[in-house]
Amino acid sequence: MVLFSNVVFLLAAIISGAIKKWRDYYKTIVYLSFCNLLYNFLCRDYLTWSYHPDFLLSHQTADLVNTLILLPSSAILYLNFFPVIGIGKKVLYYFAWIIGFSTLEYIWYRRGVITYEHGWNILWSIVFYCAMFFSLWLHHRSTGKALIFSLVSVILLLLIFKVPFWK
Repeated sequence: MVLFSNVVFLLAAIISGAIKKWRDYYKTIVYLSFCNLLYNFLCRDYLTWSYHPDFLLSHQTADLVNTLILLPSSAILYLNFFPVIGIGKKVLYYFAWIIGFSTLEYIWYRRGVITYEHGWNILWSIVFYCAMFFSLWLHHRSTGKALIFSLVSVILLLLIFKVPFWK
């Protein structure tokens, strides 16, 4: 299911033509992938969510595939089709992506592809997606502000979930 989801997002980026603008979003793609890798580094012994994919993948390989395919494809699609005008359209678009990602994760959860630990649950994932899609938009417009937002977010999450990263 993880590989299937990655293929769907990659094909959507290719078929829509959004992939052609990858250079416009390169910095934000790297930022998003780095954030995901940072989670895996800081929480390597204390994962709040982990993948249990089918098709011969471990959490590490599934997350690496997501880091290299699903997340970049998602960033390209999200930023490429982000409405230029109309605050209402922008808000609806933003929440549509949060609902979409949350729904995908819920399907993964119900099928046993993802599990939660240490107090994390689908509600925390929804909060996370709110921050993630806001930070993608922000990073594309103001890298510095996005980095500050991300630093504060990471510190809060580490404290809330009592991640023992000092070990």
